[in-house]
Amino acid sequence: MSVIPIDLNGLGDVNQLSNAELKMKLEQAGYKFQKTYQASENYIHRKIADSDVLISVGSNIANFNGYIEINESAADLWAKLQQPSKLGELEQVLEEKYGINHEIAVQDVLDFIQLLKEHDMVVMR
Repeated sequence: MSVIPIDLNGLGDVNQLSNAELKMKLEQAGYKFQKTYQASENYIHRKIADSDVLISVGSNIANFNGYIEINESAADLWAKLQQPSKLGELEQVLEEKYGINHEIAVQDVLDFIQLLKEHDMVVMR
């Protein structure tokens, strides 16, 4: 854990902000999100009958015996996560490919990363 001083006065009531709004305000205040995320090697992506799926492999089969169906944008993020990636890089994937605004991309990426973390599908460095 590291404590990074930042002037919170300009952020307003952070309890009222969504995760995406708070992330964007922290970035505007000069905070740089430096952690990288990478897909766990315990899952592989396959295209099966027009569906994108993540399949549990190796020793992870004992923990999760099945597959997870994902949509196209999640498949794009998963492909990017094959290499260590920062949140901003993941957001850029969605903004460029789908033409969505930054706040929506931030929220989508945060939600996706949270889901992956809950299921030990991503490594954080």
